[in-house]
Amino acid sequence: MVPIQTIERDGFRHVVHTLDSRYELPGRKFFSQKCPPELYTEVRDRVMNEIRHLEAYSATTDLWSSRTTEPYISLTIHFIDDDWKLRSRCLQTAFFPEDHTGAIIALGLKDALSAWGLDEARLVCMTTDSGANMARALEINKWTRLACFGHRLHNAI
Repeated sequence: MVPIQTIERDGFRHVVHTLDSRYELPGRKFFSQKCPPELYTEVRDRVMNEIRHLEAYSATTDLWSSRTTEPYISLTIHFIDDDWKLRSRCLQTAFFPEDHTGAIIALGLKDALSAWGLDEARLVCMTTDSGANMARALEINKWTRLACFGHRLHNAI
């Protein structure tokens, strides 16, 4: 991956012109402001169609901090498709600046599932780390929790 400024450099523009002199290279604004929202909408619609009629699914969630210590929460679902293949889709990673209490996490997870049109009744279980706040969030939502084996092993070592 290269910085977005690359498309404005003379050398890159020369290479593109050499490959196809008829091609009009879009500017940086196209790739930074127009393209990402369109790509997001396209991918979100595709995933929504894929998960629209799931009979059952499981999920994984985690709270984590970026390198700049900003807090995020991620949600991934796992399901078996019509061809009996196991599929996983990371639905979202969202900025989560609120207090990381079980009640607030529970509400955030409910909102995330709702935003993707997923019925809570079809959630088989959710895998989380061993944090008391995560365990409490799933308890509040009355969802079955499965402790992450990798996290438990890491803690044991």
